[in-house]
Amino acid sequence: MNKADIILICASPRPKGTSAMLLERIRAVTGGEVIFLPQKDSLDDLILAMQEATTIIISGPCYINTYPARLIELLETAASAGGFSGQKLYGVINGGMPYIHTHRHGLLCLQLFAERNHLLWQGGFVLGCGAMLDGKPLEKHMNRKTVVPAFAQFILHIKEGTPSSDSLYEQAQSPPGKLMTRIFASLLTFMVEKHIKKCGHDPKAPNWYLREQGPD
Repeated sequence: MNKADIILICASPRPKGTSAMLLERIRAVTGGEVIFLPQKDSLDDLILAMQEATTIIISGPCYINTYPARLIELLETAASAGGFSGQKLYGVINGGMPYIHTHRHGLLCLQLFAERNHLLWQGGFVLGCGAMLDGKPLEKHMNRKTVVPAFAQFILHIKEGTPSSDSLYEQAQSPPGKLMTRIFASLLTFMVEKHIKKCGHDPKAPNWYLREQGPD
């Protein structure tokens, strides 16, 4: 694999977040250039770089069932531009929930983009509980004993230019039981409320959209 032909695209607005951490973990083995999509004012140069690459790796967070809107815009614009001819495409998506199915749709978007625009879809990796890492090393993951070697195997597929099966990340992450789910939900709620307070808002305040409407 020629390192100059690899492009790594981070779809997260957080340059030190989990999406970037996973991408840097890949780059350490494969080489290539990391491009932060949210920092790009124009998509033209990025699309040209994608067209000239042989391997494209996209990493991003799962917002509402898929990648951030900026990446969807990139895919739509790139599809309109055309010019792809067998580039290999890999995807990585991570989210707060521990359930793989809540994040998998992002990879499906990449797969459809590849299949309809003459790229080769090579598979991806879904990481549940990625938000809890907050950019910390993958070795801090709650399922690190299985996730770390699975992600290493995924990177090896990229390095060798071979397809990666969904079973790789599926077998590495078992869904939590009811007790762990309740604990996990409470922890996430605490983290969200803490962030809301940090921004100067009251998390217990009535929802603005659900407030009682007074007479006109």
